[in-house]
Amino acid sequence: MKKRILCALSILGLLLGCESNSTSTQELANPQGKIDTLVVMDTVVTSRIDTVVVSKKDTVVMSRKDTVVMSRIDTVVVSRKDTVVMSRIDTVVVSKKDSVIVSKNDTMVVMDTIIAMVNDTGTGILDYYPDDIMIPILENLTHQKRDPSFSLREKQIVILHFTDIHGHEENLKRIKEFYDHYSKYIDVVLHTGDALYNQWSNSFDFWDNAGAETFLNVLGNHDVNFVDKDGYTLEVTQQEVYNRYFGPYISNWNVVTPENAAEEGLMYYYKDLIKGIDKERSKLRLVIIDEYHWDEAQLDWLKGVLEDARSNNFAVVICRHESFPLIKYENCPFVSMETFKTARPLPDAQSAVDDFMSKDGEFVIWLGGHHHQDNIGVLQDYPRQIAFNGDIASMNHIGWGDTWRKNGTKFQDCFTLIGIDRFEKIIRFVRIGANTDRYERTKNSMSINYSTAKMIYSD
Repeated sequence: MKKRILCALSILGLLLGCESNSTSTQELANPQGKIDTLVVMDTVVTSRIDTVVVSKKDTVVMSRKDTVVMSRIDTVVVSRKDTVVMSRIDTVVVSKKDSVIVSKNDTMVVMDTIIAMVNDTGTGILDYYPDDIMIPILENLTHQKRDPSFSLREKQIVILHFTDIHGHEENLKRIKEFYDHYSKYIDVVLHTGDALYNQWSNSFDFWDNAGAETFLNVLGNHDVNFVDKDGYTLEVTQQEVYNRYFGPYISNWNVVTPENAAEEGLMYYYKDLIKGIDKERSKLRLVIIDEYHWDEAQLDWLKGVLEDARSNNFAVVICRHESFPLIKYENCPFVSMETFKTARPLPDAQSAVDDFMSKDGEFVIWLGGHHHQDNIGVLQDYPRQIAFNGDIASMNHIGWGDTWRKNGTKFQDCFTLIGIDRFEKIIRFVRIGANTDRYERTKNSMSINYSTAKMIYSD
């Protein structure tokens, strides 16, 4: 590999008219040298690590992060990790004649000579959310002041919430890359419905292609839109729905399902999250319901799950796809300025939660999606219950939303980090990706006291 790189650099030097004092093979092979050098247009570029373009494993890194620019003033720009990186999109310019180019086919070409292949090592989302930006945010979500000694405890549970991915494999891969990089701080990834682009005939292969097998899923209306590619209605059983969206994955989720869920195609379940030093105060039960196959049996199950949570000191978050009629928070950028579409109440479920709260059960929030717009407020008939519906994660169907979106920028993505602090009874939201609506309002973060249902802060 080194010989290929040295050969490439030699060709590059000849083409650019570099001086004969460029680093030799013998010099690069000698680890005793103080530094190695690369000569570009008579300017010496050096690195603290034996060679400019060598990583810890002595391999050239050419990713989609930052652009390496060797311009008329011979400046080399490298990433924060001291690796030379070359973008698939941007042009790498060496010398005034712009003779070195990274093409759209990921090949670096110099005068028709292939010097190196540029491998795509990521989706690009981490360009917008590097460690120096995200780690302070994530540490704040997972740590808070505990007592007068100002000791810090890991007590908040963090959910990565996205919704309405609508078959957009690229954006799902971007979410997966973000999660993989920051998984230390994120306890669970949750998708609240509408995985398919539009209807049952659409492929679900993208879920596996993106590596999303461990992401919890909620059934959405498009997932049960039983129509073929020609628009004809299909006869699809509940068991077939289960086998498509839940059967292959549920063993990866570490969740509790009703008895005979697999045999009967039951698509509701819960997951218990316990973390931190004071585990008794860091227990959260994430409950997923299936509103498209709602019946008395599921209601009885929900009541039992809530009572068990109360008895064992679990706070509760409940997830569905669609929305309730809301009394929206005022002057909050996470409340859409667009006309809110028709809501779908679940009176029995709402009443069950109200009964849970009346017995001192700790209810945090309803999470959902469906409308392709952010909205947050309290339920009209149960003003102690908070509900949040997130904006669309996909770049499909974005015309219905009120958030500005654009491929190839951070506005391509749209999902939310949610931190739940049981000590302070606060739920915190941090938007990742699209954070500006068409009214020029930014939606970066907000916090709510879920014990009083009062907004604390939003921006």
